[in-house]
Amino acid sequence: MIGRENRKEYESFADACVRGGLPSCSVSCPLNLDVREIVRHVQEGNFCAAYKAYRVKAVFPEIVANLCDEPCRAGCVRRELDEGISLRLLEKACVEFARAKGIPSFNLPRKTPKIAVIGAGLSGLTCAVKLAAKNYPVTVYEKSARLGGRLWDLLDAEVFLPAIQAQLEATNCTVRLETEVTRLSDIEYEAVVVATGGGGEAFGLLEGVNPQSFGTKQPGAFIVGSLLGTTPVEDIAQGRIAASSVEKYLSVGAMDGMPETFRQTRCALTMDLSRVDRTVAVVPDGRGAYDEKAASAEAGRCLLCDCTVCSDGCELFDFVHRMPRRMVADAVASLHSRTNAGMTRAVSSCNLCGLCGKICPQGIDMGRFCRDFRVFKHEDGLLPPAFHDFFMSDMQFTMEEAYLARTAPGHAKAGYVFFPGCQLPAGDPRYVELTYHYLLQRIPDVGLILGCCGAPAEWGAETALRDGVAERLTAEWERFGRPEFVFACPTCKLQFERHMPEIRGVSLYTLLLDVGLPELETAREREACVFDPCSSRYDESMQRSVRRIAEKAGISVTELPYSGEKAQCCGWGGHIAAANPKLLNTIVRNRTLAHSLPYITYCANCQEIFTRRRKASRHILDIVLGLDRTEYPSPSLGQRRVNRLVAKRTVLEREWGVHVKDDGDDMHRRLGSVAIPEELLSRMYDDRILEEDVYRTIEYCEATSNAVYDPRRDLYIGHLRSGHLTYWVEYAKSAEGYVLSSVFSHRAQIVER
Repeated sequence: MIGRENRKEYESFADACVRGGLPSCSVSCPLNLDVREIVRHVQEGNFCAAYKAYRVKAVFPEIVANLCDEPCRAGCVRRELDEGISLRLLEKACVEFARAKGIPSFNLPRKTPKIAVIGAGLSGLTCAVKLAAKNYPVTVYEKSARLGGRLWDLLDAEVFLPAIQAQLEATNCTVRLETEVTRLSDIEYEAVVVATGGGGEAFGLLEGVNPQSFGTKQPGAFIVGSLLGTTPVEDIAQGRIAASSVEKYLSVGAMDGMPETFRQTRCALTMDLSRVDRTVAVVPDGRGAYDEKAASAEAGRCLLCDCTVCSDGCELFDFVHRMPRRMVADAVASLHSRTNAGMTRAVSSCNLCGLCGKICPQGIDMGRFCRDFRVFKHEDGLLPPAFHDFFMSDMQFTMEEAYLARTAPGHAKAGYVFFPGCQLPAGDPRYVELTYHYLLQRIPDVGLILGCCGAPAEWGAETALRDGVAERLTAEWERFGRPEFVFACPTCKLQFERHMPEIRGVSLYTLLLDVGLPELETAREREACVFDPCSSRYDESMQRSVRRIAEKAGISVTELPYSGEKAQCCGWGGHIAAANPKLLNTIVRNRTLAHSLPYITYCANCQEIFTRRRKASRHILDIVLGLDRTEYPSPSLGQRRVNRLVAKRTVLEREWGVHVKDDGDDMHRRLGSVAIPEELLSRMYDDRILEEDVYRTIEYCEATSNAVYDPRRDLYIGHLRSGHLTYWVEYAKSAEGYVLSSVFSHRAQIVER
């Protein structure tokens, strides 16, 4: 991770992103037309908007549409599949069907530097009208008696003259026909553009012309057009670029032009055509043109080529309306502001799964970027604790009340240590009890550690806490005699590889195949998809092992569109539930709908997500252990903590003969009974409110008589400040105890006067 002193290095993190870059058709065009925007408008039947987008770089759309030799069609990626898009016919349709063609004018202040343009062909006129539109005083010198240069040999005057005249009338541009310039010293200018045409006077400027800015060795002098061997369309492109170069010269005295205006000839975009259907180009009518309907149909064949790989794989980018380059720029800018909460939420909305870095053609890992920027925000005190408080508390519970670290019964050291992680026993304590018992039968010196790998701390940017967990687990490893860890959770395995690399590890599922599986019952699923957890992305051994176990149980495995090294996050990762619940719901919906078949997964978090959304799914251990999960369909938050304690107590009693007294929930016993409807328990889960929070709040309200009674609804309303949060409850009293009606929490503190 880049340190605090080097944060500015992140400014270039996404510079290689090609999103929004020119597609191959635009690169093939001398004008670098924004083909995507033009075609998108034609697809929608909006020819006025298409014409305006076309005019931005074409300058003289009516002329270009008649002169263009259509190099863009040769660059169209559809040629690899069927036929390129008929872009020239679409350009003509833009010109023909646009009903509003007024030339925009801008109320800009009058500028004083005088500009001379020598030659009234396409390149000179383009440069002149672009500069005159910025309110520069421009004078065009033309030795002949007419405008247009070589256009007279290429088109009918009725096609090009009205277009030229309209542009000149819309700008403050002076044209002097029949005025030959033989020496530059004969005219007055601060900048001059020579566009005298093929065989015209070059005034000794041709040697050393900058091929991008068209600046010459003489300060303030530029040269463009067929003097440089251009086509008519290239004339327009050069004239437009030269206009920007002149502006820069007049502003700072440099002749090297504006790079953002230079012609681009390289396309960095690559398109996957494997899922694109073949289509036939729309045939023009008898006059060789499209009507409006045909033009829209032909435009509909266009793929609007752009790089969407990361946004196709991850919903974050579309949801926050930022692609990597802008996301990085906004995040870097937010480091210098305490008010940009939007970017803090955006980087906190990332699952940190790394899929984008895996599938991005440029290898831009926005997951790593968001992880590091959370650390920066945390260091600056700008990462909202509300995004991570619950998960930090949950990790603390796992590492304290629910923690257990023991070598196997009768062994001082261990060859292996089973590390199920924190979420597996939370979902169903039998996962730990039955798996560990089976492992002991096969590997007598296998120890057990019930704890957390530190992932919640990493996701919450609590690096010191994460490192503390790593130090504690490393110390246990040393105490156990440096055994090999057995991981049921791919996230735990990944955390160990990142932060405890000296500890060797193997997946539980690979080990079970090695030592022998229990006798498997034929699974009720005849066919299923394996949902690979995102943390298993680079663990091919774990992925293969789970599939082999499924197949041994008689299940035919169908792969999801995103699986293996391209596994998508289920939505749990990165704590986005608190930072962006709407995005979480979108992700979960998309994952559950990715296939109609039931899922098999090997991550307790994935299984919890799918169970709560009623997606048919099972953990691979359900199949290995023959478990019926109806007893633990989707435990509440409070029950998940109880399950961890049950796993600890049960395994201690069964394997070590240690009896752990179950005092029960003292607070719940003091209150009597608090009935919480299932629908409310579900909402409490989403809001990360524990039943214990409800019990304590009601107990406080009853003990202090601070609750307000609402006789209309026969409810008591009260609150309790606990840590950073204030809890509010609405409850009724009954002979059996209490009935919760509503609960919510917030971080605002209530000050009583």
